[in-house]
Amino acid sequence: MDSKRVLRELEKEFKESGKVKILKGKAFRYVKGSSVAVTDRGHFRFEIFVNCAGAYADRVAHAFGLAENYSILPFKGTYKKLKKEKSYLVRGNIYPVPDIRNPFLGVHFTKSYDGSVYIGPTAIPALGRENYGILKGLSVEVVNILIKNLIMFVKNERFRRIALTEPKKYVNRFFFEDIKDMVKELEPSDIIPSEKVGIRPQLVDWDKKELVMDFLVIKDSNSIHILNAISPAFTSSFAFARYIIENYIKGGKDALHFQKT
Repeated sequence: MDSKRVLRELEKEFKESGKVKILKGKAFRYVKGSSVAVTDRGHFRFEIFVNCAGAYADRVAHAFGLAENYSILPFKGTYKKLKKEKSYLVRGNIYPVPDIRNPFLGVHFTKSYDGSVYIGPTAIPALGRENYGILKGLSVEVVNILIKNLIMFVKNERFRRIALTEPKKYVNRFFFEDIKDMVKELEPSDIIPSEKVGIRPQLVDWDKKELVMDFLVIKDSNSIHILNAISPAFTSSFAFARYIIENYIKGGKDALHFQKT
């Protein structure tokens, strides 16, 4: 499916309902008292605050004095494509057997709505929350991120393995080695570059020096914080929204790890 079109249609339906106001281009700064969100373009009073800010969810939670032992380490997911004349080889999604020692799905084949076949993503440690290019998206956080990456490299064997193996996949030969057994008929020349890239905002528990393996939701009085909306975040988004409403808004849970089934 075309995920961007889904979002555009949702936005259209929300606006047409007259019940939802969507405001863009506003950056959250801090919370004032217990019910006012301060942004760079004004103050907003709320009854229930839901933080699902992706790569910035940890910062928002910290502004509420919550989840201070958690913070985001960004990983860059790069993709390649199959040549158009070879796309017939893949009729759906093809995944490797997952390595349950880490939270990443591994490089896999995805058939897009237009017939294109994407191969990815990798899971390469990134230097910024929006570091989509080699240097694009770097910020003042880069030194802090490098220090945190170094700490995880020394303290966490899973992270060290990822950091040593994933960057190699920038090289076509290593990338092809990772996928060749999933579709036997492929040749290295069938794999072509793609501009598609994503950032995975991976949550780290700094008390344990561990990558958080699943969704994490924390509720405190009138705020709900979704801190690790990892794959399949888009695929499960409607079901997950119902889960949050039923268990945290209607049910009133204080804190819970959401377990995928």
